[in-house]
Amino acid sequence: MSVRLEIEKIIPGMKVHWIDGEGILVSNRYALYSSKDYGNTFSKMIDVKTFASHDILARSRLLCRAFRLGIRALLKLKNGVILAVANGKVIRCNNGKSEIIYSFEKGIGPLRDGLCEDNKGNIYIGEYFTNNSRKHPVKLLKSEDGGENWRILRVFKNIRHIHCVQYDPYENLIWMGTGDRDEESSIMFSEDYGETWKSIGSGNQMFRTVSLLFTKDYVYWGTDTPARQSYIYRYKRRDGIVERLSPVNGPVYYSTSLENNVLFFSTGAEGESEGVSGAWDNKAHIWASIDGTKWEDIASWEKDSLPYILGYGRIMFARGKSRDMLVFTTECLKRIDNKLFVCRVEA
Repeated sequence: MSVRLEIEKIIPGMKVHWIDGEGILVSNRYALYSSKDYGNTFSKMIDVKTFASHDILARSRLLCRAFRLGIRALLKLKNGVILAVANGKVIRCNNGKSEIIYSFEKGIGPLRDGLCEDNKGNIYIGEYFTNNSRKHPVKLLKSEDGGENWRILRVFKNIRHIHCVQYDPYENLIWMGTGDRDEESSIMFSEDYGETWKSIGSGNQMFRTVSLLFTKDYVYWGTDTPARQSYIYRYKRRDGIVERLSPVNGPVYYSTSLENNVLFFSTGAEGESEGVSGAWDNKAHIWASIDGTKWEDIASWEKDSLPYILGYGRIMFARGKSRDMLVFTTECLKRIDNKLFVCRVEA
């Protein structure tokens, strides 16, 4: 095995959101904490503004899982301000205060990679809600003033939801992924900060993804295809060729990379969520690559015995980037539900 995880700490009750040179940001229910020593000590930053009843319900782990309570997604802006997503609200956290700056009409907010900040400080959010009937339009939003005001960049009337909206620091592009059916699945990018879009592929499950990874030469993704075989793909920037790299054991949820470009994807365990299962087993896995071509399964944990309606088994990486630390939270996995892992990577 060419990539190895050295587990340094396992901390219960903490969900990691962000990692950078200043440490990590984690949450417990609706409280946000920072750790400058990567999990040795924690300092409470703020209680994120939400409904009091939600905070009471979230004290029960089962209710937290059932109703998807707690901080769902987080974005640390370049100016240090934190935007947290919880209970269908976007909440700005700054100087010990929190305020709601946007409320979604439907759903509980975007996925973890469904919001980003570009090199000019613009913020983007893609709507994500169940939308099984496809009757509701799905909006891509943009703020040019730190979240004070939002405008609609694009409205989709022919998709289920937006999976990811991510900033590409290598070419200053905004990327977006949509799903779920073949005709709804697409990966696209914008060269003009969201005003117009170009697709690299659509109309096939190979373009159904919830998280992208960027390197100088490639854009990587894994397919979120729970009823079919999932794969890791990459798009070559120079000539636009899409390569299929490796089969993986289940739907790919999250991704991250280290400063030395060691790449990671995690797969989830969601059973027969779409009628059948394309997974090899009932485990969530971490897949890693040093060169982007060869991928290896470096860790896995089994889904716990509770019903899938109480949450899929998954591994959520910290957003942001670290030199050699991989930090993630495990959810709905046997004996390690809601645990924070702090690992050193040896590659």
